[in-house]
Amino acid sequence: MKKNSSHKTLSIVKRISITNIGIFIIACILSIVATLKLNVEYHIDRDAQMMKVYISNTLSSIDNTLKDMGRVSLIAFSDQTVQDILKGTDYSFDEKMENEEYLKKLYSSMISIRDDVRGIYIFNNEDMVFYSDTWNPFLGFDWNVESFFQDVKINSDLSTNISGCHMYVGTLPEGFNYTQTYTKNIFQENNIYLVRPIRSFSPFEVIGYIALRTPILTLQKICSNYLEDNISYIVADENNNVACSSNEKIISNNLEDIYPELLEQVNGAKGSFSLILNQEKYLCAYQRSDYSNMLLITLKNYDSIYDELSILVITCIVITVMSALFVLFCAYGFTRKNLKRLTDFSLDIQNFQPGDLTRQYDVGYMDEVGVLKDSFNKMIRRLNDLVISEYQAKDELQKAEISEQKMAMLYLKQQINPHFLYNTLDMIRLKAAINKDTEVSQMLMKLVSFYRLSTKVYDSMVAVRKEVEMLDAYMSLMCYRYSDIIYRSEIEPGALDIEIPNFILQPLLENSLMHGLKDRRYQGTIILKIYRNEQDKNELNIWLIDDGIGIPDDKMAELNAYNAKDSEALYRVQTRTEGDRTHLGVINVISRLKLYYQENAEVIYMRNETGGTTVKIKIKTASEET
Repeated sequence: MKKNSSHKTLSIVKRISITNIGIFIIACILSIVATLKLNVEYHIDRDAQMMKVYISNTLSSIDNTLKDMGRVSLIAFSDQTVQDILKGTDYSFDEKMENEEYLKKLYSSMISIRDDVRGIYIFNNEDMVFYSDTWNPFLGFDWNVESFFQDVKINSDLSTNISGCHMYVGTLPEGFNYTQTYTKNIFQENNIYLVRPIRSFSPFEVIGYIALRTPILTLQKICSNYLEDNISYIVADENNNVACSSNEKIISNNLEDIYPELLEQVNGAKGSFSLILNQEKYLCAYQRSDYSNMLLITLKNYDSIYDELSILVITCIVITVMSALFVLFCAYGFTRKNLKRLTDFSLDIQNFQPGDLTRQYDVGYMDEVGVLKDSFNKMIRRLNDLVISEYQAKDELQKAEISEQKMAMLYLKQQINPHFLYNTLDMIRLKAAINKDTEVSQMLMKLVSFYRLSTKVYDSMVAVRKEVEMLDAYMSLMCYRYSDIIYRSEIEPGALDIEIPNFILQPLLENSLMHGLKDRRYQGTIILKIYRNEQDKNELNIWLIDDGIGIPDDKMAELNAYNAKDSEALYRVQTRTEGDRTHLGVINVISRLKLYYQENAEVIYMRNETGGTTVKIKIKTASEET
């Protein structure tokens, strides 16, 4: 098929340049991906550590604020007048006013000094005896504070201990929600209360309670001061009630009700984890205060983390593009400069003509191009030598063709002669039969059969049956000649159809006859046995047994040694053997067996105990499966 010469291909310079820039871009992309992945992991770890620091500082500030608030309540223990006011009962109106005035002077200064304490409430075991609040609602002592008093008493037994006080989160007392500031600002409406039971010195028993109020606005200011704007937070008490949060909607709710999956991840005193909330992924960190038992959870959206990395991504892409363009320019120029010798050589070869067989190129540097030019020069010289040798060998080739024709004619002549011989013998046999010379006719028939079987040399493999028929014909003729020779064969029927190389038994049988029985005036017995091994049906055994004079030990050892040689070694021995027909026939048989079966065939000579020689042929034939 004719190639399309108009098909355009990229030059090797462009291909190498494009390959280099492609590899560079892939390497840059992989580097960017690895860098971004490492930076994301680094930023996540860094943000988690920073959030833990923020949490620790925020909780520490919250604890300090609560601790300072708790110290205000200690005045109720140290002031004897406060103790007496709480112990007394059935005060007159004037006495009540005096008591309230005393307590007001005692605690009002505390509220004015401490910005975090917004209200102080003192109760005896039955009712509120004093209150001081920055909003200063006019309630008087007629205000029903029963529900507020019950909350104070119930929460005075909580496990949280802040300077001897117990903390709980609740709304403003009833009657304080009278301004829009409280009703519209959830951070003012919800408060943290510190409650301390007041005990008398003697007897040591609870004589009242003091409660201090601070709005969760205090917690909001602390968290806003320490935490970054893009970090959300949740502050919960020991019962996991949300005291303060950047999300106003969840304040005063329980974490177990709104974010159970978040609470499940909170194990231990502190830690960090990733969590999906409301279909968004967050990096979360938490810590529970050992002092106030308050839980602070911070959440940072992964989108904000990725936004922080956007500048890095853009920078990497710009650097990669600029680097790729620079590498492409440099790679193209450098490759073109270094491959100029190759491109020039390629163009020169493309225009090569038959008349340029004498051309030789200057090698120059022995680099790849130099090696290519040197190889091309050697090829040109070799082509010239081949052209010269072709013309020189032309006459020899013609002579060889003539010689081959002569050999073919000789081969045809050799093919004709054997057929002419046994056809002529068969004609003589018919003539003898017509003349009623039965013995001569039978002898000629055996001779014709032998020649007909022995001249089928084109079949390299024949069945055992054919070899036995040829041996029977041969020995019938020998028995006519030597009437004192007894020949019999014992053939297993199952072995008759096994194929073996042709004409391997006749030379061995002839040796037994001519060398074993010759010196006994051709008197004796020759037995042919062919059978398969009972244990291995693929093993064929052929025995030739004679009761002749036997073989000397040295010659028998020499014959058996041929089994250790391969077919090529036997052929070399055969070419050096002259005159000894015994050796020549045996070597020929063994070499052919080795050629077909390699180590799976052997010919062994043995001395019989009663005299004579046994030749054992063992062949490992191929199985049907093989």
